[in-house]
Amino acid sequence: MAVTLLVPSAHAQESDRPPPHEPDPALGFITGASVFLVGFGLGGVLLTASSQSRADQNAGWLTIQSGFALAPLAAHAVTGEWTRGALFATVPTAAALTSGTVIAVFPDAVANGQLPKQRVLWGSFGVGLFSSVVGIVDATFVRKRLHAVTLSPSVGAGTVGLDVGGTLW
Repeated sequence: MAVTLLVPSAHAQESDRPPPHEPDPALGFITGASVFLVGFGLGGVLLTASSQSRADQNAGWLTIQSGFALAPLAAHAVTGEWTRGALFATVPTAAALTSGTVIAVFPDAVANGQLPKQRVLWGSFGVGLFSSVVGIVDATFVRKRLHAVTLSPSVGAGTVGLDVGGTLW
């Protein structure tokens, strides 16, 4: 009799559990796009609506590029893919560091820089923008990656191993 009483209570406890966490690709995209747009907006305000001081223009430029670097990290963070987000953030971070180096060496590069300096700034801007967008969009494919490859232990007569299944891409 004790066994029959325990079975229904154990079953009731299992059904009360919430379903396992499933990453939300839409939330990843919205988060990444929001960080991207906020950085772009704040930097744009500093660039255009400021007192036109060199410091404000440089801060605006670097704010935009910092938003590019943070957006893929944020997009992947809310889906639980911190390492992947850090990897996608490396290229826009390198672009921001390139701009920062040019600005540190030539403080007038944003507003009054010579053509070679402007090319480096705008090149790093384009690379940062494009790679950031790619990182944000990549976060929307989290569910495909989540179920793409399965690993399971394999034990048999005289053998022990690991079975790999699923698709790699």
